[in-house]
Amino acid sequence: MKINKITYYDHELEWQFEPIHFSELNLLVGISGVGKTQILTSIMNLRKIARGGSLNSVEWDIDFSSNNYEYKWNGEFENKKVDAFILDDEKAEKNKFRINREHLSINAKVIIERNNHEIVFYGNKLPKLSLFESAVKILSEEEDIAPVKDGFNKVIYSDQSRGENYVLVYDMIHYLIIPNRASSKKYSSLEEIQESNLPTKIKLALVYNHYPQTFQEIKQRFIDIFDQVEDIRMEPDKDLHKIIADYPFINIKEKGVNNWITEERISSGMFRTLMHISELYLSAEGTVILIDEFENSLGVNCIDILSDLLLENRKLQFIITSHHHYIINKIGIEHWKIVTRRGGVVTVKNAKDYNLGKSRHQAFMQLINLDAYKEGIAAG
Repeated sequence: MKINKITYYDHELEWQFEPIHFSELNLLVGISGVGKTQILTSIMNLRKIARGGSLNSVEWDIDFSSNNYEYKWNGEFENKKVDAFILDDEKAEKNKFRINREHLSINAKVIIERNNHEIVFYGNKLPKLSLFESAVKILSEEEDIAPVKDGFNKVIYSDQSRGENYVLVYDMIHYLIIPNRASSKKYSSLEEIQESNLPTKIKLALVYNHYPQTFQEIKQRFIDIFDQVEDIRMEPDKDLHKIIADYPFINIKEKGVNNWITEERISSGMFRTLMHISELYLSAEGTVILIDEFENSLGVNCIDILSDLLLENRKLQFIITSHHHYIINKIGIEHWKIVTRRGGVVTVKNAKDYNLGKSRHQAFMQLINLDAYKEGIAAG
């Protein structure tokens, strides 16, 4: 999947994104509060809608491509007052929101046309179906709709921090409890591992066990950043409870040190860097990766190589936010998206729209002195 353009309104919050055009690599820059994170959130909300989520007062219009097909999907949920606190299932049911309209076309051919009374699929009126779920979700098993569902399943919000305990539980469920979920029988090729919805660390464990050449490439990228590291392995911790005795943990061996560094002792920056590198290698072709504040927990040496990896990887789409001057200066001018806001209206423009200098350094210096960048928020 590749997102080409998005327009988004949240009428409840009175936020509006003017049409935003995306390429393969997009670096959203601007001061805090202009709406960079909200743009990522809106994309995740579209994934939620495609999966059957019901969102109050949201209106959207997205153009995207997948498998050489061009899709246009737009729609609107009702705008209604909601209870401040949901105390029981009855109130939760009341706080579902009807879809007032929805449209899906493929290569300009209308597939779904919907209003608040009926859904028309390929010109045929369907029996009464859910008022609160998108037709994309309702019809997701249909041959022409399934790629839309699959495309939105490839949108991921990348937060490669160590996470809380529930992340370990989630990983365990997928790796240990679900029968054969992570077995070599189920994932008989590297491509199948990449296409799976497994967490990045579990994918890395499978590659460690079954595709050592790919693991070696990931490891070497990591060692290029942390040259004090001699080796990486993924092995169970036999001292833990027998229930998780087979769960793989990351261990790092540093030069001149006899003992391996166990996962809980690995620094957050090193862990996040390894997970980001792994994600770049192990995400399926067509994955859209959203990263908010790319610089978080990363040292300058990590940023340098990870930025190079982003630029190399053309099978994936990246939409990234950053405040870090080094990252902005590292990633080419052609990838900058300058975000500004007037009241609740968010506007995103390419660097070329501001006639910034041709050299990266000159353009960077002009950017940080640009009024649109320094004063990104204006009164409505």
